[in-house]
Amino acid sequence: MKLGERIVDGIFLERPNRYLARVEIDGEEVKAHVPDPGRLPGLMIPGRRVRIVYNPGPKRKTDYSLVLVRHGSLWVSVYPVFANKLVEKGLNEGKLSCLSGYKNFNREVKWGKSRFDFQLNFPDVKAFIEVKSVSLVKKNEGRFPDAPTERGVKHLRELIGLKKEGLRAVVIFVSQRSDARSITSNDEVDPLFGEWLRKACLARVELYAYNCKVTKNTVSINNQIPVNI
Repeated sequence: MKLGERIVDGIFLERPNRYLARVEIDGEEVKAHVPDPGRLPGLMIPGRRVRIVYNPGPKRKTDYSLVLVRHGSLWVSVYPVFANKLVEKGLNEGKLSCLSGYKNFNREVKWGKSRFDFQLNFPDVKAFIEVKSVSLVKKNEGRFPDAPTERGVKHLRELIGLKKEGLRAVVIFVSQRSDARSITSNDEVDPLFGEWLRKACLARVELYAYNCKVTKNTVSINNQIPVNI
């Protein structure tokens, strides 16, 4: 997935709040929206190289959005929406081997009182998918979440409910960086999410994960990696 022609290089200066970053471009300071409200530990460090996209609009408070952060020799995507777009691209191209045999799929589907990222229609059953973007990696292990997530716990409860109805329920973790070799729950930050992820596994909710190849101009799904419970 290409990041477009409006992306430019900058130097990260400060994150005044979780939705805003101050970035220097060619000696000029600009404000950029931070699309990932998580803590982003180890990434948002003053002096780090970043890539921001110019995307002005009448309803926007900033003209830029933070997209990539340089971490050592790696580019890391901090744009959670990309995870859904990458999964959608994989579904369109039939490249997600963990989910094969479906006839078609829909995005942002309501089922009961819940809304899910994707619904896959198989000949004999429907499958509902929730996608989680992972930005934190420690010792080659991706950890989710990097901040407490009530919404994430709610999704797991809903997926367990779907499984009890005889439907397929799926979580796909997408680590938008190349150094993740596995994914696990970040119990130190959110033990409740970890507890419900293990409950989901016992309920036979399907758990899959992928890492990504990230360059300064592209983000793409790379390899399927294990989810360790």
